Amino acid sequence: MRALIAYDGSETAQCALEFALNLKNSINKYLVLYVIPQIIGTTPTYDTYVPESMFEDERKKAEDVIEKARKIVANETLDIDFQIVDSGTKTVAKKIVEVAEENGVDIIITGSRNLKGLTKIILGSVSSELLKLSNVPVMVCSTNACK
Repeated sequence: MRALIAYDGSETAQCALEFALNLKNSINKYLVLYVIPQIIGTTPTYDTYVPESMFEDERKKAEDVIEKARKIVANETLDIDFQIVDSGTKTVAKKIVEVAEENGVDIIITGSRNLKGLTKIILGSVSSELLKLSNVPVMVCSTNACK
């Protein structure tokens, strides 16, 4: 079985990665994925200037997050790939599903930030969107699962 672990460096993403590693008897290939989120909206109604340094900062953050994941799995002797992709004009969840389909994964494992109220409305929920969009099973880990 192939698993994609959506990893953003958060506590719940770390939980999801550690949980996935515990499934090593069932999973023979891992893809740890960080999606660089959109810096500007998908349909700006006016010209928007985004300094190149913002893109560089996001890329640096992505590399730092993936390095953190590499350290977590450093002692494992598993088939693990790491990938950083830019969401472009897509939502993070749509990009995760796209990468999952391109790589023929059998399950997506992600964390949940347990957003509530206005924060959830404004930021959205990647895990909720994954559940709606994915053609493969999605496992959502909460922080409580790893305590």
